[in-house]
Amino acid sequence: MEFILVLFICPIIVLIASIFGFLVVRRWFVMPLLTFIVFAILTFTVFNESFFVWVIVYTIISVIVSLIMKFIKK
Repeated sequence: MEFILVLFICPIIVLIASIFGFLVVRRWFVMPLLTFIVFAILTFTVFNESFFVWVIVYTIISVIVSLIMKFIKK
């Protein structure tokens, strides 16, 4: 179950949250920062320390989506 959560559900949530967050806040760096903070907290409360690699991956996904949205909205 955790494998499906990490590999499919969390990235989809990050994509949707990054798009929605960019449309609301209009700053590209807010959602990647929020993504990093939320998943870093989840690393130490819900998951173990090895999940921190996925925190970096999700943050990079959020940065890419936010920058794409920035260039689309220009």
